[in-house]
Amino acid sequence: MATFRRAFAMGAMGVMGFLYRNRLIRYTILGVVLLVLLVIAGGGWYFSGILEADGLRIDNEPPEFKLTIIAIGDGTITLRQLDDADVEDNLSISAKWGVTNGETYGQLGDVLSESEALVTREFVPQVGEFLVGQPVYLERTAYPHNPRSAHGLDYREVVIPGPIGNLGAWYVPPVSRSTEVWAVLVHGRTGDRDSSIKLLDDLSDLGVHSLTIDYRNDEGAPPSKSGYYDFGVTEWEDVEAATSYAFENGASKIILIGDSMGGGIVVNYQLQSDLADRTVGLILDAPMLNFGRTVDKGAEERSVPPPITFAAKLFSTLRFGVDWGAMDFLSHANELNVPILLFHGDADTTVPIETSLEFAEKLPELVELHTFEDTEHVQAWNLFTDEYEGLVRDFIERIR
Repeated sequence: MATFRRAFAMGAMGVMGFLYRNRLIRYTILGVVLLVLLVIAGGGWYFSGILEADGLRIDNEPPEFKLTIIAIGDGTITLRQLDDADVEDNLSISAKWGVTNGETYGQLGDVLSESEALVTREFVPQVGEFLVGQPVYLERTAYPHNPRSAHGLDYREVVIPGPIGNLGAWYVPPVSRSTEVWAVLVHGRTGDRDSSIKLLDDLSDLGVHSLTIDYRNDEGAPPSKSGYYDFGVTEWEDVEAATSYAFENGASKIILIGDSMGGGIVVNYQLQSDLADRTVGLILDAPMLNFGRTVDKGAEERSVPPPITFAAKLFSTLRFGVDWGAMDFLSHANELNVPILLFHGDADTTVPIETSLEFAEKLPELVELHTFEDTEHVQAWNLFTDEYEGLVRDFIERIR
């Protein structure tokens, strides 16, 4: 009997030990899970704040001076990176860029020589006098800041009555033959009308009237109700106001041109507007067709783990009212029925090229896609100017 009691006691102790160890394991697992969830939630909250600051918040701040002029020669300029400025990645890329201090303007061409600190490039001064020692910055625009200074084009500042207030725009008439085709040009996030200057000369030469517009949250334009960029969800209404203005002034057909967020805006106009049946074509450059995918790309570039990105997007909905589904125009691609010329660089770290590839796959009969090797966000025109402009001209000749 004593032996039995000892055996029973030892067995009971073993069971109790097993249960204790099992409970300890369960508590440990639960603790780890809670810790992981806490990290994901904390990271999501933190990165939703970054998303609000870097993506949603209105940004009309002036550009940063990143460079200083070291020397000016006959058709050349030598520039050096300012010591305390963010790195100017485009300084060493042979392409067409603008260089300015806000009052002067010039155009950079190919890189002629480069050392660790200095870069010498082809240079064409266009407006004002450049001086050694001036701080300057680069621009993708590559032309002075109005159609007359850039191309010698006559233009008018016009006011478009918009749904939440008046919107400014440039109207440029054709220089020779005139058609009833109007182009409405829509810039991207943090951009302005200047980003469309590169195409105005070709449009005018082709007989196309152009309307380069401001939209809500631009400097001088009315603010949106949300106080944030809506990435096409509301901005398309301002494009509709512009097309209405065009129709009231003689247009019978519309070409919509948009880059980056502007591309998403014109696509959503085409999906939403009652006037969309008078559109004859879209020209899109690295269009933001799904803001959620763009955020995923940005998080990937920052090495943010996907679970934290997911949490950040969830918190962005709760904190800032972001409607991710409404910002997904890619899912509605099959509702489009107009020819589309689409450009995208394969090295785009802002808007994933995969969204444009999927867009083209969904609409093989409508989308003419051109990808550009080693090309960053909306820089295809800068690096491949002649090819880009030739494709635009050919497309417009076919559709107008």
